[in-house]
Amino acid sequence: MDKIHVIYPANGLCYDWKSIAANPYAEHHPQVELMAYKAQYINMIAQARTCGQEPILTSLPIIDADRYFAFITRGMTLQERKNILCWLGGSTVRLLNIHALYNLSLFRIASNHCVHIIDVTSPMLSRLNQTELLEMDGISLSSLGQSVVDAEIQRTIAQGTTA
Repeated sequence: MDKIHVIYPANGLCYDWKSIAANPYAEHHPQVELMAYKAQYINMIAQARTCGQEPILTSLPIIDADRYFAFITRGMTLQERKNILCWLGGSTVRLLNIHALYNLSLFRIASNHCVHIIDVTSPMLSRLNQTELLEMDGISLSSLGQSVVDAEIQRTIAQGTTA
């Protein structure tokens, strides 16, 4: 059976940040809700298998929450930045937690649907200087970050093993 690498480019961190800055006490939702994210992956797995292909998932790369916060609040007033931080619970750690929630859901989906998953998160987390793996927006991979991800994917494929 042919293998197909399934990637859905979402991580739960795309919000209407201007809206949150304007009203941090309102209810706000990401562009891709967790349930929709999971459903999309499950659907892609089913479609791949219907086509006779065996899907392989890849975990999410790391993020730098402080850089990402600076990026999403660029051009905003001090009060707007404070409002977003208030909505986040006073710390950018919530950004990491949201990201981790989406990443962990990938591992659960892989386990529940007997799909292999390549863990690119761990090699990134194990690096001493993680900031060099990301662009200044805190979420896009730098060329070095992409190299780490590519190397892990190639290493895993060459070994013939996935988590």
